[in-house]
Amino acid sequence: MPQNKSERPHKRAKLEQNSRKAYAFSNAADVRRALQNQDQNGQIEALSALRSTLSVKSRETVSPQDERLSLVVQWMESSPGAYDIFEIWEGTNQSSSLSLLVSLLSSVLTLLSSHFPYHSHGTPIIKTLLSPKWMRKITSYFSGSNELLLVSLKLLNTISHFGGGRERKTLYEAFPWDIKTLAKVAHMRRRGKGDAEDVLERPDIRTYYVFFILSFIDPETSSLVKSTFLEQQRDVFLSIFKGLSQDSYLVVRKVLEVCWVGLWSDPKVKRTMKIGLFAEITIGHLLKLYERAAAENADGDHIPADLVHHFLLAICTRPGLGICFRDRGWYPRDIDADVVDEPKKSGKIYNKILSNILKSLKVNEDARQQELALKILVACPELVAGYWPAVALTLEPRLSSKWIANIAFFGLVISQPVPVSSFLIPGNNIYQPDPPPLSTILESILPSVSTKVHFSKGLQSTSHLVQHCTALALARCLTKLSCVFRTFQDVESALEEDESGQWTRRHREVEREARRRVPEFQVVVAFSQIKVDAKEVKLALLGESAQRLLWLYHLCFPQMVAEARFDVGKLLQGLVDASQDTIREAGNVCGLHNLKQLHVLRLLQESDQFTWSGKVANSSHTYLHALLKIFCATPTRAVRSTLRSLLMKTLAESILFQEHPDEVDMWLGSLPTTSRGTGCEAPDGAALTDESDGVATFLDDCAQRCIKTPYRYFEALRDLLPMENSAVDVPSPLLMTVLEQFAAKLAGKLLTPSDALAIAGFVRRLMFKLASKQRDLTFLRIFSGKLDDAAMPENLFSKYACVTAAIRREMSIMHTCFSHFQGVRRRSDSSTSPEVEDFLTKIEGVPLPESSSARIHNAYELVDWLRFVNTTLQPQDIVRLSVVVERFHPPALKDLFENLHPANSLMWEGGDLKTASRQLLQVLSFDWMFTQSSEADMANQQCREIMLECLFLRSPTGVQIEHAVCIIAHDICSIMERESLVCDLLLLLSAIMQRALGELSKEDGARLKEFVLLRAPSIHGLSMSRDLPDAMQEALCALLDVSLDPSSEGDRTMVSSICTYWTECFKASIRSGSLQMGHSIMLWLRYTDPNNLLTIIDQACDANNVALTPSVLEVLEFALDTLRGSFTCASSRIPISQLLRLYLALPDSEVLQEMIAVAVTSHLPPCHDGRHLRAKTLNFSLSPRYLPASGSSQLGVLPSDFVSGLFQKAIWTESTSRIVSGLVYAQSGVAKEFVRWFNSGAWTTIPFEHLLPAVHAVLDSLGGDAIDLFHDTVTIALFDRMLPQRRHPEGLRQLCIRCICILIKADVTRKQQLASLLQKNMQRLAVDQFALESVCIASRLQSFSPLADLVTDLSERGLQWAVRHFSGPEGEDEEDQLVLAQLTKIAKQGFKAKTYFVEPLLTTIIQNRLADTVALDIGIALLQCSPLKPVVVNRTLQNILQHPQFFKLCGSEESSRRDLIIRFIATLFRLHPTNTCQPSHIMPLVRIYGGTISASDRNLLNIFRLFEVERLTPISSILVKWSPSPGISISSQLDAVQNMDPIRMLRTCHVFPIWRRMSDEQEDEKVGLDEQVYDPLFVTLLVAQMLTHHPPTSSLEWVQTFRSNVFSLLIRCLSAKDEKIREASLGLLARVWKSVELSDMQEKQHALYIFNLLKNLIKPSHDGPPLRLPSFASLILSHALRGVFYPSNFIYPRTARFLLQRPELDVTDVPMLYGMLYGSSDDWKKERGWIVRFLSDGMMSTEDWKVLKRRHTWDLLSSLVQSSVRDQALRRAVLEVLANLTSNVQATTSLVLKSSLLSWIEMQVKLPYINEDTLAWLKILENILTTANTTKLQRATNGQWQDALCRCLSLVLQNCSAPSLPILQQAARVTLRLSLASQTSIFHLSDVFMVVIGILEQLEHCIDFSKSISVDGPAILSKPPYHGHGLHIQPPVPDPLRAWGGIVEDLWQASMGLDENFVKWDALTGRLLHWRGIVGEDGSPMGEWARLEAVRVSLSSMTNCVQSTQMA
Repeated sequence: MPQNKSERPHKRAKLEQNSRKAYAFSNAADVRRALQNQDQNGQIEALSALRSTLSVKSRETVSPQDERLSLVVQWMESSPGAYDIFEIWEGTNQSSSLSLLVSLLSSVLTLLSSHFPYHSHGTPIIKTLLSPKWMRKITSYFSGSNELLLVSLKLLNTISHFGGGRERKTLYEAFPWDIKTLAKVAHMRRRGKGDAEDVLERPDIRTYYVFFILSFIDPETSSLVKSTFLEQQRDVFLSIFKGLSQDSYLVVRKVLEVCWVGLWSDPKVKRTMKIGLFAEITIGHLLKLYERAAAENADGDHIPADLVHHFLLAICTRPGLGICFRDRGWYPRDIDADVVDEPKKSGKIYNKILSNILKSLKVNEDARQQELALKILVACPELVAGYWPAVALTLEPRLSSKWIANIAFFGLVISQPVPVSSFLIPGNNIYQPDPPPLSTILESILPSVSTKVHFSKGLQSTSHLVQHCTALALARCLTKLSCVFRTFQDVESALEEDESGQWTRRHREVEREARRRVPEFQVVVAFSQIKVDAKEVKLALLGESAQRLLWLYHLCFPQMVAEARFDVGKLLQGLVDASQDTIREAGNVCGLHNLKQLHVLRLLQESDQFTWSGKVANSSHTYLHALLKIFCATPTRAVRSTLRSLLMKTLAESILFQEHPDEVDMWLGSLPTTSRGTGCEAPDGAALTDESDGVATFLDDCAQRCIKTPYRYFEALRDLLPMENSAVDVPSPLLMTVLEQFAAKLAGKLLTPSDALAIAGFVRRLMFKLASKQRDLTFLRIFSGKLDDAAMPENLFSKYACVTAAIRREMSIMHTCFSHFQGVRRRSDSSTSPEVEDFLTKIEGVPLPESSSARIHNAYELVDWLRFVNTTLQPQDIVRLSVVVERFHPPALKDLFENLHPANSLMWEGGDLKTASRQLLQVLSFDWMFTQSSEADMANQQCREIMLECLFLRSPTGVQIEHAVCIIAHDICSIMERESLVCDLLLLLSAIMQRALGELSKEDGARLKEFVLLRAPSIHGLSMSRDLPDAMQEALCALLDVSLDPSSEGDRTMVSSICTYWTECFKASIRSGSLQMGHSIMLWLRYTDPNNLLTIIDQACDANNVALTPSVLEVLEFALDTLRGSFTCASSRIPISQLLRLYLALPDSEVLQEMIAVAVTSHLPPCHDGRHLRAKTLNFSLSPRYLPASGSSQLGVLPSDFVSGLFQKAIWTESTSRIVSGLVYAQSGVAKEFVRWFNSGAWTTIPFEHLLPAVHAVLDSLGGDAIDLFHDTVTIALFDRMLPQRRHPEGLRQLCIRCICILIKADVTRKQQLASLLQKNMQRLAVDQFALESVCIASRLQSFSPLADLVTDLSERGLQWAVRHFSGPEGEDEEDQLVLAQLTKIAKQGFKAKTYFVEPLLTTIIQNRLADTVALDIGIALLQCSPLKPVVVNRTLQNILQHPQFFKLCGSEESSRRDLIIRFIATLFRLHPTNTCQPSHIMPLVRIYGGTISASDRNLLNIFRLFEVERLTPISSILVKWSPSPGISISSQLDAVQNMDPIRMLRTCHVFPIWRRMSDEQEDEKVGLDEQVYDPLFVTLLVAQMLTHHPPTSSLEWVQTFRSNVFSLLIRCLSAKDEKIREASLGLLARVWKSVELSDMQEKQHALYIFNLLKNLIKPSHDGPPLRLPSFASLILSHALRGVFYPSNFIYPRTARFLLQRPELDVTDVPMLYGMLYGSSDDWKKERGWIVRFLSDGMMSTEDWKVLKRRHTWDLLSSLVQSSVRDQALRRAVLEVLANLTSNVQATTSLVLKSSLLSWIEMQVKLPYINEDTLAWLKILENILTTANTTKLQRATNGQWQDALCRCLSLVLQNCSAPSLPILQQAARVTLRLSLASQTSIFHLSDVFMVVIGILEQLEHCIDFSKSISVDGPAILSKPPYHGHGLHIQPPVPDPLRAWGGIVEDLWQASMGLDENFVKWDALTGRLLHWRGIVGEDGSPMGEWARLEAVRVSLSSMTNCVQSTQMA
């Protein structure tokens, strides 16, 4: 920058140099002495020297030992705050001195900021500088000299960065941002061009200014400061971008980095604010940087264009980030049902900013801008449609670079992917029912910018370049169109649309309109036929693009193509004429030629006009000949694959292969792949030509003959087929044509030797492939014999012996393949013949040719040598030969190995396949590897694994695996007598099946299993064979194990015929009494249907026991074991009498005993003994119909000898125990017989774990009656066995506990004796032993007063255990959880424990488990019932408050833990308030108090009020330091109020807790958003303290206080029910009104106007507090007052206009109702949403309902919802209003009677758009049931309202698309309330039950029923009525099993009001009993009652059955 006086800098520089010599500063005294110089020049010299000494370079790191830092610290210690500098500053006005002073302070602060310990020295300096006086002085320098301005900005930057930005907020508030010189400063740069690095080393004025502005948004700045700065100083921030394009690279990088890291990456800064900053103007400034595309440093990496490019990519191209919004793809932003197809021209889009940015991008001049535009369009597909008319690209064809760039960019835009994700419903994987608008789709594919005219003109242009560019662009459009068509087809298929579907119609519309926008097909045809005299490359490019267009037209517009006369077959001619060798060598166009081939083949595949039988021009061949030649010659995999698909499609439709279309692939796979050069000869001189030509010509001739007279060949085929064998699959008649023509041409000498050999090889390969498809080889063997006859030597070539021998060799290979393992393997001596040795040595020395074609020819020449050699080769010869072939051309190895003779077995050793590489396996095939293997190879597991790897190397299809299996099956069939080989083949087959079933789909796997086991004759024969050796049987068993799943119904059905055969064999064996094939029968019994097994068992039961030989019994027991898995459902099919007869034959069978146990228990209720069956899932549908209401089938009377036999058994098993227990519950006589047996003493030899269930059954079913039957000694001995002595399994422990409690309770005479035994036993045990028994027994006996001492002892043992448990490591197992649950229950039932037991437990809980909710719950319960002394309470309280984790735990987000801790503290405070209410106890609580309405904060506030009452001291002195945010320090109540969250305060106004009272009463009500709503009582008290002690004094403080919304909440408090709150709020508002009148804030008149309106609304009350203000009046005034201080809010002008238009507010009217509900402004939707939310917030009482009723508000809302069906946001908001309405008695009753609310609900829930609102509807229905005046409704509607409510409930649940447990919980509660309501129609209620139970069954699959927990009962939900807030939120389900139990209990209780014949009664009762088994007796009293009743009914019904039997 130029100076005012150019000489001054030089003079001062010299002065500084001299001063350095004159001044040396070693300590603080030197500094102070130098500064005290009174001479002005000397003072300047001292300052200059000191500045030079302390100066710090940019980016310099200051170490703690730096001398400059030490000097400054000493100086600041002697001169705090640098007051001597400020003294000099204050006394001078000279510019040079001022510059030195400011610069010196900057250096001092930089040094002090370097390390934290020295920040305290810099803080006083900064406070002085930021004071108004010195800040005015600093900013006044902005209009001074440039040097002074520069150092002033430097000082401000230093202050801003001091201490990591700790003073940044204060600096922002102190800096005067409205000074006019800032605009000038932003443009003051240093003139001239210096080094780029010099900008940061010596910043100029603008750079310092930019860095100063950026410091307020850098990452170190708090989000609050950023938001405030950007909101209030928006223009200042944006000013740095205006000249950014002229700044250096480093400055630009700094700006963009800070904007990204500090602004865009900060989630706490509002996105709306960020987007407002980076609008079109700011982005326009950034786009100017694209012009600086050159590097600006020597390294070449400082390119500003790259910098801004990556920044814009980050903020413009990622949906949901930056300025890029997520759009709806091709769907418009606002969808109107009436005009969905044609969006409004003025319709809004999501990305308006990006749309304008796109217009300004120079996409044709800059590649970066083009990339930015493309990525924006990809991220925002909605912008594509409007992009074309906005940018107006010049697309009219012309030979210019601009047009070429335009058309290329046009193609790139069109090529963007289809936005498929936008076709899905948001948040779901279901497609939208409506397609996107037609115009949007077309504009994204074929824009309406004269595309047809331009494309037609371009294709007809005289310039080949124009033609090519046009063709590429058109091809991109058509490719995009085809993608759209495919996507539409997927959507149509997913939605299952017919021709009238919306997507189908849109598909047709797009196709019809697209036809109008593309050139006519004749234009494209003419373009493809144009004659070009040009270079080869240009010709290839044009040809490729032309063929591509032809294919795309066929793909997209088949009807347009059909209308034109175009012979598609002619396209093949050009492809065949080209020499493939020439093309392969011409590398420039080879790829283009392949592409051209690909396009033509795809075109033929799409064309309906192409037929293979058409003749090629000037040729006798058909198109088939051309296609076969291309197929054989092409090396390109894509061309070959497409051609294979084309041939399979066309040939399969012809008569040749219409019966077996998959056979085409075998013919194609058999075609030759050898390639020969010109002049090749056989050893005998025969000329060898390319085999593909001869085979293609031969097959073409055969196909023509067969298609002319097909029936002739069908008859010939039929004559050749063996009619007696139905397993033969008829091949194609073309095969007979081949046989006929091959024989005829050989006989007529019409074939050359080369062609004859080629055809022989082709037929040989074809025969082998067909063998893999035929189930029987008879036909192929006959056919091969005919073929062999035709190729006899006399019909071959006598002149060419080598060729003749080669043909005969092919025939020999064919025969050997059909009899793989039958022939004897020929293996001569291991020596190699000299001729072969010489030849191999010669070829190994041949160098590798450079030409690829030469290498290929050489490789196939070696293959031909192998075919012609007449010497038997050795494995080592094949090894050497394969190495050479692989060196020339690796794919030729396939032909080499396929031409090896299988009889020699050379492939495995010669190819070294046991160590084969993956590359070698890729060219080999499984079928030839298998055929070339020997018996030894098959026995080798490694060989089998290699074959398996080869088969699955390329992911085979199911058909290919079937072919491989078929080959193996053929060999098994041919060598059945060779046991070891068959076993090896079965093992290989097993490995293939195991691998295949793991990779194939379920359907393909089922087909494969059916093919192997049923359709393969050999495997099926093995399965039905009666005399298989053991080894073969084991191999077959291995195959069945991997193939079949015994539990699969499909697998059992598949092999049912085989299983039936073996079951019949077994039945015959039973009848005959002899069994010879037991192992085979057992092999298949695993897969037999249970019904067949039952039949076998029935027959065995009916047979004479003498006929049941040991072998038969073995099979019979195996059948029982197989049946056991499915016996739960099968037991009802076997009468118990049959099982008992079978039991006589198998008395020791554990399986049979288990089945009898299942049969006995299956007739009893589930969980009849109270025990839970642990299983993840329970099949409730199998629950028997056991109750009399369902007419259950009874168990029957079991024979007495069987029952007595059970008691006589010396050894009991678990099944025996289950049988006896079940009989005790089923037959009352069994219990008495059991007691008699028990009294005999025989029970002592029985294991107690098996005896205990039976004892429990007797005690549980008979109770006291059973105890009286037991002898005294027996009772005592039994009780002693039950006492805890050794650890039993969990289930038995619970049974012991129940039996002990039953005995003690029921046995009156021995009660004390038994209790004494128990007490003595427990005293002998350690405390930590059997804690579960102690607490469970104590819990059950707690209500039994005679045993209080026993209960106390047991409970205290539990407390001692808890102390030890909580002292150990955290974590509880299931038993610990049960113990703790029982302890909690004991404590809550009023157990008075001794102090010395409670105190250590409390201490342990506080020290180790303060975060454990279970421990805290126990502690709270004990505190409430234990008499603790004050000193103990104080010590406990201090332990909590001084806990190291106290503040962390109480500040955690887990509200349940925080609530329990505070409840714990509150309980302690209330025990002895005189002692506990100490200031030291209250202070820690202030830190954790949040001031919210949550239960924990209300508890804390009650503690504070208790402190005031006890200590008679106001709490205000302690709360003066209360902070709403834990991290913010507060100095006064004013700071506390100003720092309260304004959003949370506003939410408090919305969700106002009208029930809150100022008295000490405890409110039970909860508001929906506890932690998100402030407590209005606390806010009122805090504002009162603030106005009393620290009222706002300045305008800024008043504004900040108003912006906290506390005064809006005070206005809202005038609608509270509590009189004291209204009175306090009114007094505070009056004081605020007076204070505002005296203030000078800008918003004064606005606020006073609102306060005056409020004053006029308050009615004077002479004898009491002010009357309640209606909620709508207080709410509108709260919004209006907030809007005054938040004028950017959209509601502010509307509320202001509304209030200014009327002199006073009408409290009997709904404010702004019609104007907002039916507004016509641009923000009509936002206005409508606001007023509906306003109505919801205001509906809080009956008075509010009267206001709404007066204006018929609900009628307006209901009609609005019906007219806007698809507006989900509106519907949800109206439902919130309805929820608040139905929370009021008068409103609900009036709406049901006068507004037909239930009829309206019934109409609404029938709509298909309410799926997501199911929970809300259910809550509203429950509101109606709980709040309505049912008596009045019953009288007025005669009960019809309940029927309507039933219909509504049923419809809501039926339309629920995603049911969940919270929804089902709500539905169960509504159903229960409906059933309890009087006169509810049973018919309608039954429908509701069917729907609810259906949902319950659907959700039970995701519940884990294996848990066994003791809980207090089902989870407690929130109680109705439900309000609007939180209406749509599904509460989390922490325990799904507990939720399920609550649902079952509600539904079972509700079903009690239905008919006896309700079909789901048994299912519900079964679920209830299961639930009781899970949670125990205490967890479900209802379930326990149902269990006892079920047992009682079971016993009584059996007794009646016995009596009726005896009478009969």
